Amino acid sequence: MKSYDLVIIGSGPGGYVAALYASRHKLSVCVVEKDLLGGTCLNRGCIPTKALLYSASILSKIKESKEYGIEAGGFKINFPAIAARKDAVVNRLRAGIETLFRGSRIELLKGAAKVVGADTVSVNGDILNAKSIIIATGSRPMSIPGIESDEVDICSSDGILKIKELPKSIGIVGGGVIGCEFASLFNALGSKVFIVELLDRILTTQSKEVSRKMEAIFKKRGVSIHTAAKLESITKENSLKLKISGGNVIEAEKALISVGRISNTEGIGLEGLGIQTEKGRILVDENLRTSVKSIYAIGDCVRGPLLAHKASYDGMAAVDNILGKTRTIDYAGVPNCVWTDPEVASVGLTEEEAFLKYPDIKIAKFPYLASGKAYLMGRPEGFIKIAGDSKGNIIGVEILGEEACDLIGEAVLAKSIGINIKDWANIVHGHPTLSEIFQEAAHVFCGTPIHSI
Repeated sequence: MKSYDLVIIGSGPGGYVAALYASRHKLSVCVVEKDLLGGTCLNRGCIPTKALLYSASILSKIKESKEYGIEAGGFKINFPAIAARKDAVVNRLRAGIETLFRGSRIELLKGAAKVVGADTVSVNGDILNAKSIIIATGSRPMSIPGIESDEVDICSSDGILKIKELPKSIGIVGGGVIGCEFASLFNALGSKVFIVELLDRILTTQSKEVSRKMEAIFKKRGVSIHTAAKLESITKENSLKLKISGGNVIEAEKALISVGRISNTEGIGLEGLGIQTEKGRILVDENLRTSVKSIYAIGDCVRGPLLAHKASYDGMAAVDNILGKTRTIDYAGVPNCVWTDPEVASVGLTEEEAFLKYPDIKIAKFPYLASGKAYLMGRPEGFIKIAGDSKGNIIGVEILGEEACDLIGEAVLAKSIGINIKDWANIVHGHPTLSEIFQEAAHVFCGTPIHSI
């Protein structure tokens, strides 16, 4: 029997970050992974999708280059090469984690783990002893009852990343973040894209204004969007036929089912220890501890947004609590990022949520069109919105526009440390930069707009 200070089940952005953080604090760590190091984010999520989207962004720039005085002709899309680059990026980053593990003396065991006691984990029949355990088993794509994904023609978000040829058309079932990112990708590469969304709008995690603006942008680019529509069946003939409510039938070469994710909490021993779950997620307290004092759970298998950076936050918070540095989790400062074109990012409450919770809410908006940097880049589409109360406290920030997912970091910092919007207006930003939108929107909030009426 091997003994460790900490055994972590799962090596995704929650598990591997927790392992490295624990190692830096002199804990002996073992990580158990039954699949690929790096979990969903690195192998089947954030990294491969953004690698593909980056290739698509290069293509978009080439197509628009004439507007900038550059005539670039004769280009062609080599999708197998795009897919190969995506795989190379993933492999390189996975190798990087392996190097970090070796350098940090973190032991990596391959196999399926089961928690068999408050301080005991079984892996491939071997027993590990641990002072503390972190469950970081992540999540997997949710399926639709009656619709079988063969991961060839009818794909989950896992399977669609394995295709080597660009489909001429694709039906995307689910207009959330994953569905919209893939819609943006395939539309940019020239595929005919259909989105089928059960709710009355796409991107329901964002404000109605952003949702409707993105829908308008998609439609202008030729994406066909069916909202308030339910997928009833998919049949295979020469092509796929997606029958949706209202009698409409969509014909497409491939289908992507992106209707959400479900936590991986089955078969890891929770029942035997009396650890409770709710809708598949492990119940934890404000310190990420389960009902068993020595066992913690983080990331997609507990409450909160299913985001890689949230899982990493959880992982470090759990380790701090194991070390006795009490940390209470608070997801109010976790940003949402959507890598469509244009990008969408936000932190805090949306406009609608803010109005429901705060009676004295004020919304300040500044358009990208009035940003010198956005205009010279040829990316004037979008806006920033800051929601604040009468005292100038930041309630939420939402950005639709170029580099929104990078820009949101400033808003996260401002909100997290309690910067007052009135003070934000006085913080000098470089010119010309996209980050000036924060200062401009803050001035709008204060009633002293500079580059807007």
